[in-house]
Amino acid sequence: MRLLLANPAGLWALLAIPAVLVIHFLQERSRRLRVSTLFLLERVRPESTGGAKFERLRNSVPLWLQLLAALILTWLLVEPRWIKEDSRQTVVVVLDSSVSMEAFKEPTRELLAEKLRGWSRAAARTEWHLLETDVRKPTLYTGAELAGVLRAYDGWKPVLGTHRPDEALQVGSGLVKEHGIVIFVTDRKVDVAAGVAVLSAGEEIENVGWAGVETTLVKPGVADSGVKWSVLVRNYGKAPQTRQWWVEQEGGTEPKRSSLTLAPGQTGELGGELPPGVDRATLVLSGDQFTWDDRMPLQRPVERVVNLAFEAGSAPGAVLKKMMQALDGVAVTPVTQAPDLTVAELGNPVNTDAVQILGGGGENLPLDGSYTVAEDHPLTRDLNWMSLLTPRPMELGLTDRDEPLLWKGGRPLALLRHDLTATGTPVRRLLLAWDLSQSNAARHPALLVMLHRYVEQLRRAKREPWAGNFEAGQNLDVPPPLAASGAAPAALTLRRDDGTRAEFTGRVPDGVGFFDLKEGGKTMIRGAIHFADTREADFREAAPLDTVDARRWEAALKQTEADPLTGLWVLLVLGCLLGAWGWRSGPARASAGSIVAARS
Repeated sequence: MRLLLANPAGLWALLAIPAVLVIHFLQERSRRLRVSTLFLLERVRPESTGGAKFERLRNSVPLWLQLLAALILTWLLVEPRWIKEDSRQTVVVVLDSSVSMEAFKEPTRELLAEKLRGWSRAAARTEWHLLETDVRKPTLYTGAELAGVLRAYDGWKPVLGTHRPDEALQVGSGLVKEHGIVIFVTDRKVDVAAGVAVLSAGEEIENVGWAGVETTLVKPGVADSGVKWSVLVRNYGKAPQTRQWWVEQEGGTEPKRSSLTLAPGQTGELGGELPPGVDRATLVLSGDQFTWDDRMPLQRPVERVVNLAFEAGSAPGAVLKKMMQALDGVAVTPVTQAPDLTVAELGNPVNTDAVQILGGGGENLPLDGSYTVAEDHPLTRDLNWMSLLTPRPMELGLTDRDEPLLWKGGRPLALLRHDLTATGTPVRRLLLAWDLSQSNAARHPALLVMLHRYVEQLRRAKREPWAGNFEAGQNLDVPPPLAASGAAPAALTLRRDDGTRAEFTGRVPDGVGFFDLKEGGKTMIRGAIHFADTREADFREAAPLDTVDARRWEAALKQTEADPLTGLWVLLVLGCLLGAWGWRSGPARASAGSIVAARS
């Protein structure tokens, strides 16, 4: 059976061994002196010899008894326990996938390896599991080798922003059977379930990083326009910080560096312009321990413009036109260009996605006092419709292709109708069954938000190249790839700025840099990815923490057996101490050093 020391601090008792040796070094050997008479001793004055001196270590029975007692006492104090041959345990390590862990990855590895080596000695067999709180990722390691856990840790890369680890910790707790532990590895204090141990190598560090970005075209609608950029930079620490910053351009000359000084907690703003012809650039801060927010990639934006055709010239049409033109990325289509969206009156035929309204008759209609009731639909969800004042809505016949959105007085006030054009192309028509010019619709925010959501649905369905700036891991709505007649759809693939390719999973890639989304060989989206979770860049709450060791000894008590000879060792210690004392105080030793008088 393997041995486990439940109290390694008891090894300090070994210091008794050099103490015993020093005492025996300092003992002076007694000498026997023969004199011819005793009356001369009365005239001898006591003479100091200057105290004890180091002498040659003398071999004696008390010395060996005392050394043996020190060894046995040390054995008792370290509380030896024997690991059972059939003992098993499960150790689940859950890694915090927050990007702030990147700043402490090496010290965390050293601390984790030390703690896991201790756990590997707590049972005869250990089953290891290494998970991360990013539940989209598979298990990093499962097996019986501690080295496999550390290898998997070396290949792990945290990429998430601030998030809760509860789901991953629940999975870990389910893996632990009768004996074992769940260890949550993080970089700051966190509240976890009672059965989970926390291990952190984090510490408070100074950090300065980019905290936000905004880009606009100098001349919107011009293909070769310059790009204005504005960024925020923040000092998250408790001391003033000075950093160098510069702009890198692909194929450009050596960038000019500028200095920036920020007070503790201060946020500064920087601005500039990318010249025409430059699609991509990167703002760079001189590095610190946390590198995710030291680079800010910039991409020249290219919008997906929704082209709008107005065919409603009545007063309600004028109201809707002002509302639609207030939306970003909406442009009125020239007569010669096919529109993406048509605004028309109800009853008029349309061949595109459309917003159709009730034409105004010119007469004043009384307002309907009935409440406006909204369906639970993506276009109307979480909006307040109670204050929308309208006349009584027009009677609209509902079909199985309609999705009611708003109701008033038992009649549909707004609905989404799905149709097919003469060529079989599916279209969606948003029908508003009241006179907008005789309501407060133009001043009601809920209606404007509903129109914005509808336009965004149309924008996401457009199949034309575009470009923008994104946050790391941001969801990216892309229409499914088209399939040629009789062929499989072209795959969507991601190409990162480092040249690697990956399958598109509906999200912007993790990390900071650039990417291209391709369908077949055609680039559909070009983008720049920046770090945006400023909570992860603030290390004022980072702190070391270790609740692992206490739980290890609790587990050891269940997996091990106490030394059955403890009572015998106690008796041996007492016997050694009594034997050493008795040997030195015996009659034969008491006469050593006496003065023997010889007859003259």
